[in-house]
Amino acid sequence: MTKQVLIINVTRMGDLIQTGPLLSRLREEWPDVAIDLLVDRSFASVASLLTGLRQVICCDFTRLLDDCRTQSKSLVTLMSEMTAWAAPLRATGYDRIVNLTFNRQTGLLASYIGSPDLRGITAGPDGSPIVQNPWLSYFTDLHRHRRFNRFNLVDLYAMGGSGPGSFSPLSVTVPADGGAWAEGFLRSPDRTIHHWIAVQVGASDVMKAWRPEYFGRTMARLSRHPGVGFVLIGTVAEADAIELAKQTYRADGGTAPILDASGQTTLNQLVGLLSRCQLLLTNDTGPMHLAVGVGTSVIDLSVGHVDHNETGPYGPGHWVIQPDLACSPCGFDQICAHHACKDRLVPEEIANLCLHAIGLAPFPLWSAGVRVYQSGADADGLGSFILRAGHVDASAAWYADFWRRFWYEDFTGMPSQLAPVSEPAPDRDQSLVWMKEAVQPLLQLEQRARHIAALTRRHPLPVSVLQREQALLRQEREQLLPRMIAHSVSGPATVAMIRDIHNDDVVGLTMLADRHVQAYRRWQQRIARAGSLLSTASAQIETQRRPLPMISSAATG
Repeated sequence: MTKQVLIINVTRMGDLIQTGPLLSRLREEWPDVAIDLLVDRSFASVASLLTGLRQVICCDFTRLLDDCRTQSKSLVTLMSEMTAWAAPLRATGYDRIVNLTFNRQTGLLASYIGSPDLRGITAGPDGSPIVQNPWLSYFTDLHRHRRFNRFNLVDLYAMGGSGPGSFSPLSVTVPADGGAWAEGFLRSPDRTIHHWIAVQVGASDVMKAWRPEYFGRTMARLSRHPGVGFVLIGTVAEADAIELAKQTYRADGGTAPILDASGQTTLNQLVGLLSRCQLLLTNDTGPMHLAVGVGTSVIDLSVGHVDHNETGPYGPGHWVIQPDLACSPCGFDQICAHHACKDRLVPEEIANLCLHAIGLAPFPLWSAGVRVYQSGADADGLGSFILRAGHVDASAAWYADFWRRFWYEDFTGMPSQLAPVSEPAPDRDQSLVWMKEAVQPLLQLEQRARHIAALTRRHPLPVSVLQREQALLRQEREQLLPRMIAHSVSGPATVAMIRDIHNDDVVGLTMLADRHVQAYRRWQQRIARAGSLLSTASAQIETQRRPLPMISSAATG
């Protein structure tokens, strides 16, 4: 019988494009699967570029949320309208629903439509949001341990919505009309242009946009190389930034032709244009993912709160430049007073990398203020980034690799194919001491949680005793949490425990107590495994480094 899957993704263009590998993974899991995609009406054209869908279902979620905020309609009216609209989806009988939009409204919708396999944000018994599936829970709390994350959003979608499998790149269909328009647009009277470089100066958030004048200087430097031309893309809202880039380009002596397509293209035309360019120089934007999807190389300028490990260009063939600053990337809710990260990226060096990316120059030398990464795919079939220039904090890098392997094996139950670490943790001795210290308080928390679960089964219920034990459990946990989160070897597993504790998807005091016992046990087991892996890795490395004992000829005789 054909399996049916509903994916809910109603937020941004880039997020939709990044679901492509999930579609491939679902077809690998169930070759005859029928996949429906639920999107906001404004993204219907983007969804049409994806392959492997049975149907795209549209709803005006923006209007719905506005009606909720402004209370222009009563809650009863809104609920009646939505349940009537969703009734056919509920009757479909989906085998799996994957909700990749992390808000309460879509959680309620996913739970109302219903499926035996709900993943992502859903609604708990009291309507509060909960997260189903460990990969998507990890994504929800990613901001709390960003410096140790090495999973791209694309892989979190694919692993959470399906499971492990072979590597699959982003893939976007190039509409025929868009391709034909692009060919006409790029038909220049100057027949010497062989390398069109698309440039996206702006971004939806100024925090993650490189300075426009630096784009202009980079293009001016590139224009000295014969055969290079530029195509500017972007929205009408980015017109001022684009004009500043053009002014700087002319002031710095830029001579190569510039074709300005900003604010002039349909989605199909933009896709066609990107497919005919050899390179896209860009901030972290939706068009960046479109370029990746049509096979155009990307240079991603990862500034502000952008972390390329999360949203950088997926799969082989791309480059990322990241400032080397202690505060980079900054938090999503930060307001930066200096934007110094943007000044670390040197236009002349960016230009040299552009030339390398289109095959016209060797890999360039870099100043001390940046890190340069080359994208790829790793042995587990996931996206990866390899450091090609610059330096990273040794401890953060070691634990990022440690937790990358740890979570893959924890969530899949399969061994990672990545090469084992070749160096001990920089803080090995301190971490091993901390692991030993943490064992007893973690066991005590699990034991107290078990005692509480036992109390809930008594008749009559010992209310005062139960309240006292719960208060003691909270007190002991809150005293331990800051230390657990602060340590690199225990922090990420502790964040996962906090999510487990708050994922209350059961009804009844005893069931809730049992669920908390499971959360504390899982926390204790993960910390024990992390300590064991740390100790084992250190012992193996020490053994490898010891010189082999001398063997006498008599002994071999």
